[in-house]
Amino acid sequence: MPAAALIPLQTTVTGTWYAATDAGEAIVVAWQGDGEDPFRLPRGIIAWRRFADGGAPWRPVWGTAFRPADRVIGIDAATGDVTGEGSEDLLTFAATGGTGACGSYRVIDLGTGATLFERADVCDTTIEAYPTVPGLVVTESVFETGDAHCCPSRIRTTTLTYEGGGRWDEAEVEVTDL
Repeated sequence: MPAAALIPLQTTVTGTWYAATDAGEAIVVAWQGDGEDPFRLPRGIIAWRRFADGGAPWRPVWGTAFRPADRVIGIDAATGDVTGEGSEDLLTFAATGGTGACGSYRVIDLGTGATLFERADVCDTTIEAYPTVPGLVVTESVFETGDAHCCPSRIRTTTLTYEGGGRWDEAEVEVTDL
């Protein structure tokens, strides 16, 4: 299935990711609309899953669109089993920019389209799939009064594991003084 066939008309593909879920194959496509101001374009991301039930073979299971007023300047994603349920999930980042690399993160179950995790409007934070076991690693700058934006006093790293039902457990928290 060509990715351009899976996005709204008069938009452009900006990213494509593929996944295998226990419910079927998935294709995720990020898109953006046209416009003169690259910082105020409509953008979105949509997840499609293959069905074998005799209906339309590819159907959307999740998606979100951002208006120009939302000031999303880019969308990135990664697929992998972050929940440990044996099926690939989607981790998205909708960047809003700024010196703190601000934006919003989500984890989506690609089999069902359910949102399993959301952290909105964060800055100076990264959220990634845990590299060796299912889970997420949240790395956040900790600023004390008087810290310049370049120089937080500490970095807090939190490892989250999925407990089911949309619940995440803080498996480990480490704070590093800088």
